[in-house]
Order: sequence, then C-alpha cells, then structure tokens
Amino acid sequence: MKKYIIIFQLSFYSVFATAQLNTTLEMQNAPTAVLSEWANKNSIINFIITKIDPNPQTIILKTEIKLSDGTVVATTDLTRVPKIILRSGTSVFYSKDVMPLETMVFSGKYKTTLDKTGKLPSDNYQLCVQPVTPDTYQPLAAVKCKFFILVASQLPFLIMPANNDVLNKLVAQTAITFRWTPLTPAAKIPPYYRIQVFEILSNQRPVQALRSNQPILDEVVRGITQYIWQPRLAFNTLDSLPMKFIWTIQTLDDNKQPVLQTDGNGESRSEPFVFSIATKNN
Repeated sequence: MKKYIIIFQLSFYSVFATAQLNTTLEMQNAPTAVLSEWANKNSIINFIITKIDPNPQTIILKTEIKLSDGTVVATTDLTRVPKIILRSGTSVFYSKDVMPLETMVFSGKYKTTLDKTGKLPSDNYQLCVQPVTPDTYQPLAAVKCKFFILVASQLPFLIMPANNDVLNKLVAQTAITFRWTPLTPAAKIPPYYRIQVFEILSNQRPVQALRSNQPILDEVVRGITQYIWQPRLAFNTLDSLPMKFIWTIQTLDDNKQPVLQTDGNGESRSEPFVFSIATKNN
C-alpha cells in the first residue's frame, strides 16, 4: 500500500509541477551555421517560461539538437548546465541560456566538424528544449521542439572572362573586366571576394600555376561581383604564342576567413577559369 502511495505522490508532483510552468519555443527557421554566433543574437532562440506558482523554483534547461528523423546531434550535459531560479511571471531565455556551447555534447562527425569549422553541416534539424529539476532531471513541462534548416552556401561561379576565352591584346592592355555570380544564399553581411590571377608558364599545367606561382593580380573587394583590372603589361612572348592565365575568386566572411572550410577545396575558391591573350594585335 505504501508503494502505491509513493507512486501516486510522485505522479501528482509531476503533473502539478508541469501545470505550474507554461513554455513556448520560438526559433529562426534558417539561422547561421556558426554556432558561436548564436549567443550574440537574441533573435535566434527565444524560450519563454510563464510561472504561475509565486514561490521561487530552481530549474535547469535540457536541450537537444536532432536531425529531422530524430537522430541526436547534440545534448546538454545536465551535470554542468547552469541552474536557473524562476519566479512568478514570464521569463525569456535566449541562445546563450538555452544551449551554452560549453555544456553541449556533440556526437561523431558533428563534433569533428564543429571543432574544425565552428559550424554544423548543412541539413534539416530540430531544437528541443525542456525545463527539468536540477538533481533528478524530472520534467517540469512538456518538451518543445522547433525545426530549422542550415543551407549550404553556393560559391560564386565565374562568368567573364569565360573559360578558354582568347582576349584581344590591345583591349587587354587597357582593361580586363572580371565578373562572377554572388555567394548564395545572400549573407546579411556582404562577403569579401578575393580575385587572383596567375600566369601559366609554358612548362606548367593550370593547376600548378594556381598552386605555385605568385599572383599577378591579388585584390579584395566587398559585396560587388565585378572588378576591372588595368594590367599595364606588354603581353609579349618569345615564341609569339598566346599568354595564358588562370583566375579564381575566393569568398571570405566578415573576418576575412573562407566562408566554407569543409566543402570542396577547403579554401572557398570558385572553380578556376583559364583565359589567353593573343600576342598579336588582331
């Protein structure tokens, strides 16, 4: 009989405690993949708790990041999470409260990627938050979840000069116009574009020139997708063959670091194009 009384009391306490806390979770549907930036942006996560009971109550927040199929990506280390004292009324908690990175335990490849880049891979995720008791981790309200998506960035594609274009010598000596597509999706803070041009020597392959030669043009522009170069070069060769060049765009973030460090070549460089300049004027 005593056993049933204890079970009833625990069940009653759980229902009662849950009834005293009303929670709402709001989240941006496409936040930045750089998790360290979440703590500085109160608009990304809002977890709202309304407490009816006038007595102060100590809680902790249990947070999980999952894939859309339920696979756990990260979960809170409940032994390290800060305690929160709730008072009657409404309290709002932000990213830094809901998922402090120092208390989140990431699994497998997600930990490796986060340690290397500070970002999560592009995918569909859900964030789940629940207030629980500090010692026994008993739920104090129903778990609330929101889906969000991290979209892969598409690096610029080179437009002009097109791949294998041959430019007129006299025109090229005056100006060469470079154009490319912008980074997509568009970032709130315009990225930097670093345009580099390398000469391809007669004994080199294009990729060798890109990797080993010093650039004859190395400029950084911000937010624009065109650059006009006035080379002031003679563009002459001993054997009268066209001079060959390889060019590429490197896309950099606000700290002038590659926007993508795990995709492709790891340097956020566009696929390079090769162009030539005829050594004759026609």
